[in-house]
Amino acid sequence: MAAIDKIYGTNQEYDEFHAWCAENKPDILKYFTPREAYRYEHNRSITNFPEWADKWLLKNCPISWVVARIKDQYGITDKKKKQYYHNKPTRNR
Repeated sequence: MAAIDKIYGTNQEYDEFHAWCAENKPDILKYFTPREAYRYEHNRSITNFPEWADKWLLKNCPISWVVARIKDQYGITDKKKKQYYHNKPTRNR
């Protein structure tokens, strides 16, 4: 799993996600683009996380648009996830 390019969104989404991360995982705030860096309201760069942060967010972040963006970037679908877990090879004993 490679690190995602970036998470993009609106200024409102930036504020929502930044506040949640500040409360739940403050060590990843250093990967946020400074709020003042963009004057655009929509489709602004919000973050550029390393792989470990992407994995942590997939498991822990309740913000649906963040999880959807990460899943989209990696090509993760619920169907693929279910198929992977149901088709795991078993060890012969």
